[in-house]
Amino acid sequence: MERPDPCKDLFTYCQEQGGVLDEDQARSVTRQLLGALQHCHDHGVVHRDVKPENILIQTDTKEIKLIDFGCGDPLKDTPYTDYAGTNEFLPIEWYQKGQFLAGPGTVWSVGVTVYDIVCGDCPFTTYTDREMRQVEFCAGLSPGIKDFIRCCLRPRAKDRPTLEQLQLHPWLQQSC
Repeated sequence: MERPDPCKDLFTYCQEQGGVLDEDQARSVTRQLLGALQHCHDHGVVHRDVKPENILIQTDTKEIKLIDFGCGDPLKDTPYTDYAGTNEFLPIEWYQKGQFLAGPGTVWSVGVTVYDIVCGDCPFTTYTDREMRQVEFCAGLSPGIKDFIRCCLRPRAKDRPTLEQLQLHPWLQQSC
């Protein structure tokens, strides 16, 4: 396992940047994160704990690495009925049904992560079905990033895009 140097976890890096990243930085991180997660899925692994603390950013090149696969599991097509990740990043279906599918669950975690790095906090303060259906954004975000996050946080897992589809989202196609 390699550890880039110099690097910090994304949570710490955001704190040092005033608590949030600007959209260009967030776009670059998100592109790389989606690529890393797709690579994991292509190789039969689901991370299950995607969050800023589990993403290293190389401070000179801004390249990221996904770390801490301690909650990871072999990828499967059937629902996971256990979760060892972080509560704030759990998909809504976990709270509703006590289970989730790898793809939609990963996409949900990406949405919470992107929200966190641009707004400085997670989008939900409680985990009620009602609140998790309403995303309120911090000021100053473009319509594109809001749409990206909303796509990731669609309440019905089957309505969320796949990782491949997310990589084609118009917000990610903009140049940094």
